[in-house]
Amino acid sequence: MQIRCPECNTLFKVRASELTVPEARVQCGHCFNIFKPVPEQEIFQLVEEVNTDDIDINTFGDSVDNTSESDELPAVEPEQQPFFSQNPMIDDLVPPKLRQQTETSSSALVTFIWSVGIIALLLIATAQLVYFNRTLLASKTELRPYMFQFCALARCEIADLKDINRIELSSKNVYSHPNVDNALMITAVIVNQAAFAQKYPALQISFTNLVGDIVMARQFKPSEYLNTSEDKLSDMQPGLPVQIILEVLDPGKAATAYEFSFI
Repeated sequence: MQIRCPECNTLFKVRASELTVPEARVQCGHCFNIFKPVPEQEIFQLVEEVNTDDIDINTFGDSVDNTSESDELPAVEPEQQPFFSQNPMIDDLVPPKLRQQTETSSSALVTFIWSVGIIALLLIATAQLVYFNRTLLASKTELRPYMFQFCALARCEIADLKDINRIELSSKNVYSHPNVDNALMITAVIVNQAAFAQKYPALQISFTNLVGDIVMARQFKPSEYLNTSEDKLSDMQPGLPVQIILEVLDPGKAATAYEFSFI
């Protein structure tokens, strides 16, 4: 059977067994009005039982014409009825408060999923940025250890940083060896002026004559001019002076000048 809400005129389909309780009350799923249900057919029967013999048709017509718009009942268009008014059992199963809680929980879940997705995209973009700029980032002394850890996880390699043009001689001195005949003692101080640590370069010392021809030249490995073993060599730190001492043969009087160069 059908019942109608006296507040908003929304029709509901209910079972007759649900109206057996004398004081039964129902709540409208559209306007939430609580009322005593009256079957639609009983309303029609009450209208038919009204005695119309004493009604003056002319008077009734005048009263209808004089009825203001505010006295008219609002018409409910079928297409404007909410979904749950067409399906009253859904409204009975999901109370308004529970419906509101479900919508709030769903909204919170969607927000959480979007947040996790955005954070994941930011992490991926950051990892890609670090990967493609790993050499530049590794040039920073304070970041270099972290970049090696990053590449250990990402299975990438960091090229050795090298700029021998930034290695300078702050002082140099050549003199006869105090203990060995026909030998020279060479001392110098080298400084890495680059902003990053780099490997010690090979060092070449050349002796030239008056016209610039090379009389004698020799190359020295880092382990030779630092007087240490290869396995104990570390990187040349930025701005840190390093003293070197070398012993070479005396090229004789033909040599009038000498030159240091890094290779």
